[in-house]
Amino acid sequence: MKSVIISIVIAVAVVAGSIVYTNNLEKVSEDLRGINREVSQCLKDEDFAGADLKIEQLTAYLNRKRALLDATGDHEEMDQIEMNISELAEFSRGGQKADALSKTRVLDFLFEHLPLNYKLKLENIL
Repeated sequence: MKSVIISIVIAVAVVAGSIVYTNNLEKVSEDLRGINREVSQCLKDEDFAGADLKIEQLTAYLNRKRALLDATGDHEEMDQIEMNISELAEFSRGGQKADALSKTRVLDFLFEHLPLNYKLKLENIL
């Protein structure tokens, strides 16, 4: 009986931790998407200096949240995000509006899908 109670406590702790982690990851994802939308708006307005500042803000925020994202995140996905941010920064610095806007679309997709793999769903458990 003691082992059943311990198993239940462990299961509850894992589920609770997963819920907290997922909620935090969803907030980070939405924050990244918000900054990315600001970059996109600056690019649409051809404010490349403003876009560069927002890209720096995006990079700084990502670096601050890196420990959370690396804890259980997919490292290949993080590499894709970092590569796309680097390309976005270069396109923006070069004044290449269309290419830079394309990268913001890719980043929006990647940021949107960050929390999806970690939601507490049966398919993610099995």
